[in-house]
Amino acid sequence: MAGEFDKDFGYLMPFLDKIAGAAAALADPIARAELTKLVADEKARWARIRELLGGAAGQAAAAPSTAAARSNQDNPQTAASPATREPFSFTVGSLRPKRT
Repeated sequence: MAGEFDKDFGYLMPFLDKIAGAAAALADPIARAELTKLVADEKARWARIRELLGGAAGQAAAAPSTAAARSNQDNPQTAASPATREPFSFTVGSLRPKRT
């Protein structure tokens, strides 16, 4: 199944490399560090996605503890605010299924 997406990964990974290169040119060191980390994390995610599509075994994700979730509800300062949420991710290309 992974072979079906080889062309897409062929565009995606160099694109992420290009973004990482642009991050190195940012004047603001905090922005540069953040963008470098974001791209590195994104590349790791996509590499794992490619492995899974290629037949790699999945790993169970640890669920957050209910005590921690309750603690966040009781203390609004520790609850996730809109500013601390992970940013939206967008795909490149058509979302329409291919016609056969």
